[in-house]
Amino acid sequence: MKIIFKDLCKYFGRVKAVDNLNLEVGDGEFVALLGPSGCGKTTILLMIAGIYKPSKGFIYFDERVINDVSPKDRKIGMVFQSYALYPHMTVLNNIAYPLKLKKVHRKEIKERVQKVADMMGIGELLDRKPAQLSGGQQQRVALARALIKEPEILLLDEPLSNLDARLRIMMRSELKRLQKDLGITTVFVTHDQLEALTMADKVAVVNSGCLQQFSGPDELYNHPKNLFVAGFIGSPPINFISVSLQKSDGRFLLKNRYLQIELAKKIGSKAENNSTSSEILLGIRPEHITINKKEGIETEVYVVEPLGRDILVSVKLGKSMIKVLALPSFKANMGDRVRLNFNLDKIMLFDKKSEKSLLLDKD
Repeated sequence: MKIIFKDLCKYFGRVKAVDNLNLEVGDGEFVALLGPSGCGKTTILLMIAGIYKPSKGFIYFDERVINDVSPKDRKIGMVFQSYALYPHMTVLNNIAYPLKLKKVHRKEIKERVQKVADMMGIGELLDRKPAQLSGGQQQRVALARALIKEPEILLLDEPLSNLDARLRIMMRSELKRLQKDLGITTVFVTHDQLEALTMADKVAVVNSGCLQQFSGPDELYNHPKNLFVAGFIGSPPINFISVSLQKSDGRFLLKNRYLQIELAKKIGSKAENNSTSSEILLGIRPEHITINKKEGIETEVYVVEPLGRDILVSVKLGKSMIKVLALPSFKANMGDRVRLNFNLDKIMLFDKKSEKSLLLDKD
């Protein structure tokens, strides 16, 4: 089932929690709503569920407007961050509860519970109560309870945030595989970019109630549309350096007091045409910088942080602090002078005023 948002708004007094959202989630797609706390992503989810009514605009399930449809009639399954299991009920009764409300026959309930529990790998735990389960098992119970209704849409509100790091990695894979096997249209709310990028077919980045970008993970990472998306996506985060774009003898140069980089004419010309002034921001991710002691932009090592397979090196370039991912073989001490080389095929340029990318075609 498709979900379409058309000019969707939600206001709480003067606060615009969601502002003019236009978005389409395809049938069977796994879409993540990603953004910082308070950005409006959970509000969007609750409007899909029918818990909140839109202030303006429309939500469609396929071709049907569902603004005024009761939550119980929307054919959705929902899993909350807290799992919301009934502590006095067994796993069996927790999973079966939605069917009991619909007065499904007891024999059918038992068969369907066993089927979905086996699918979730908790078929042997039906007699236990939530307090006797691990965090991962409780999450599976909550998922089973959502799936037993055979929903056409699955809504997930940060379901992994209560798990430890190792279990979270495992459950990411299981959730993604389960969604593909079932083919259920799924909307997943998270503030964790790693969850969004690894699990979702597409990611909607939201900030201050506004959609910033809706793209596949690769597009989002390599071609962010604006400064917010570029800065929010990526770990370690992208480096931003204030530079001026200058044209001299047909050459395009990025310059400040500490560096000078010549751009390819195609890139320089595009940036010049799209910018509102010569003062722009250069963006470069830590993995797209190489570090050595012989040639390149001269900097000073500020701190070295071993990460196992990589070393995160922070260097000072004037007043800017630049993060570089170096090979484990790299050796340097604080205060050493080193040189940087940027992969010019991977640089990003942003307008300081509009904060939009200068290297993407205008909408």
